[in-house]
Amino acid sequence: MPRLQVVLLALAALMSLFFGMRYLRAREFMPYHAVVAGRPWLELDVGVREIILGMLKIIGGCFTAYGFTLLWLLVPLGRDESWSVWATLSITVTALAPTLYVTINLRRFEPKAPTPVAPAAIVLILVLLGLGSGLFV
Repeated sequence: MPRLQVVLLALAALMSLFFGMRYLRAREFMPYHAVVAGRPWLELDVGVREIILGMLKIIGGCFTAYGFTLLWLLVPLGRDESWSVWATLSITVTALAPTLYVTINLRRFEPKAPTPVAPAAIVLILVLLGLGSGLFV
């Protein structure tokens, strides 16, 4: 696997780890959530806040797992093991398709909400570019 492809995939993994840590460490919902909800965090019922914090931890765990998975997959990808290309593509689609779907739908619901569509799309593009011709092995 060429060095540029490794760098692109590693960058996608690091971005995912960053967002995973951000969501895992969240003590309240993100600013764009407040825009969509139409109210600040403290105006939500305590039970609703607990549910949202739980969901944020799940999301953070998923992004973190995805990032680590991408890093681990660099080993077989570096050995040009064809299965690893399809594994990388599979984990990427299953992790990022729902992310893009939700962020786009939240933006449609409330166009003023700065949902993270761009970072999710960037990670997807980095992975697809990183896999490059490996998709056709």
